[in-house]
Amino acid sequence: MRRTRAGSIGLLLAAVVLVFVPAARAQKGQVEFGFHYGHWSVNLLKPAIENLVADFTEEIKDKMLDKIRENHPEFREIAFTRDFEFDSGGPNYGFELRWYPAGEKGSFSLGLCMEKTTLKIGIPRFTTSLTLEEEKTSKQAGFEATGGGSIVSKPLAFLLTVRWDILPTKRIHPYFTFGFGLAGESALLGSKLDYRFDGTLTNPDGTTEIISESATKTFQQLIDEDKARPKEEGSNKEPFTLPINFMPFLQLHFGLKGVITKNIHALVDFGILDGFLLRGGLAIRI
Repeated sequence: MRRTRAGSIGLLLAAVVLVFVPAARAQKGQVEFGFHYGHWSVNLLKPAIENLVADFTEEIKDKMLDKIRENHPEFREIAFTRDFEFDSGGPNYGFELRWYPAGEKGSFSLGLCMEKTTLKIGIPRFTTSLTLEEEKTSKQAGFEATGGGSIVSKPLAFLLTVRWDILPTKRIHPYFTFGFGLAGESALLGSKLDYRFDGTLTNPDGTTEIISESATKTFQQLIDEDKARPKEEGSNKEPFTLPINFMPFLQLHFGLKGVITKNIHALVDFGILDGFLLRGGLAIRI
């Protein structure tokens, strides 16, 4: 499957080059091929995505309940508290073809980009306190645990971008890029939740048990498990589903471009790509 997908991507890029480059040259414009590498993160948005991280810990809590109920199906949840640390990051690399309609000294350009990004949101450490109750006797039990986990997605996205070079005749000049694109549904369903926890269950009679688990599951597996849970528990809660069947991407970057030779330029920029991205690269004018 991987070879087939890689081959399809290769054929697509080859087709773009074969069609795009001659067409651009026929218009007497300037064609530029570039590649870049950088680092992605959402740490600057930590306050804004706390709800997402809280949902993440909620998912891990469900895994704790599943593990406890393997030996204690009589327990149900009545209270849950948590505290967690947060981190994010991952590499980004990509390739792009750009066309400057006005030629070498033109300011405006249109680009086709392929972006491969590792979007990792992690919880290096969290602590949880879960209060349980026996359904028949209403006697309470407690589960205290520590652990960690991460959500990792590695989408391959295709973007259409427009760029404006400011004072393009200068050896070093700024530029602004705006773009949008998407990755397919498989990028979402193939995203992975990795988690681990170790805890102590205190039963109503005062006895204790050590319970731990670690696993890696795709979003598709989590969706399937969530669909089955209401049936098993007799709950009317709607199972989790993906709100959309693709992963959208929005790009907004500011950067500097420097001329190394007439046909080779160096670039460095910072901005938004479904998070924050700092990267550098080279562009070759054909």
